[in-house]
Amino acid sequence: MKDYLIIGFLTISLLLCGGFIVKMKLNEMQTQEVTSELNKKLMEANLEIGRAETKFGDASKHIKYLEKDLKKEIKKRNSLLTRYGELKARYEVEISRSTETSIEISNSININDCKELDLLEGQLYVATNKELGVLNPFTAGYKDHRLLIGCSIGSRLTSSGTLPVDISYNLTLKLRAEIVEAITPSGAVNNYIRLYELDDKGITVGKFEVESFAMVIDDQRTPKFLWWDPHMDMGVGLGLRGDSSIDSLNWEGLASVGFSPISYGLSSKDLAWRFARISLDVGQEISVGLTPVLYNLGNNLPIFTNLWLGPFGHYGLADKQWGVGMLLGATL
Repeated sequence: MKDYLIIGFLTISLLLCGGFIVKMKLNEMQTQEVTSELNKKLMEANLEIGRAETKFGDASKHIKYLEKDLKKEIKKRNSLLTRYGELKARYEVEISRSTETSIEISNSININDCKELDLLEGQLYVATNKELGVLNPFTAGYKDHRLLIGCSIGSRLTSSGTLPVDISYNLTLKLRAEIVEAITPSGAVNNYIRLYELDDKGITVGKFEVESFAMVIDDQRTPKFLWWDPHMDMGVGLGLRGDSSIDSLNWEGLASVGFSPISYGLSSKDLAWRFARISLDVGQEISVGLTPVLYNLGNNLPIFTNLWLGPFGHYGLADKQWGVGMLLGATL
């Protein structure tokens, strides 16, 4: 009888493993449907309204493009990069302003008193009220909410015939951004951004033109193996003990507390399968158990989301008897 129980246990385990493979293939087909040509078109960029070109991929691979301090921050928090975007924009503004500046005149002479003027070569002179004076170096400036410009102009020509001019400026742009993500019923994801310039009072005075905007987001629609995803659970089981016979079936019910290290699903909080569950069971006696594979029935039920079913085997610590059966439980 013990051989029949072992064969039944292995058969059920193989059937569940086969169901896992079929389910995984169905998930791949659903993913291909989501990433169809329609969704590719829906996820194309439209820079006039600030919509990014969105692509599914492994966003964590793009951490290498981040600045060192940001990389350090993410690693320090043990965070997972799930979204990465690149944006290029420009802001063009043309401003024309008229301004006045005072000048200083020194060593003035009356041109009516001198027929010949002893003028310095390259020196600039200014005539005012019939007097001719040397023009000293002078400065000019302009300031608004984004620019501070200073200009210093010399008063003597260089040997090449040019007038020396020194210009300095500070540019300060205050920005406001609107970032939006939306998802269509078919699963296409769109990201939008708007960039605005603000003045000193926080009032919007201009809008940036987006030149390119691309987003890579972690594809959480595709199930994957989580090779270290520990979960604790509690459940009840019903099975047959190894000392059963064809004429006398020795049924046994038990309570079980277990631990599984490996999972398969969209994320640790949205699992479809769990593997290699080790348990401590209490039935007719205390035993240790193994459940090779568990399936989340909650994925197919309207109310329950965390209900696991799988074949288990256990070994009694006192009477050294094997038993096999089916387990139904929920994770903690």
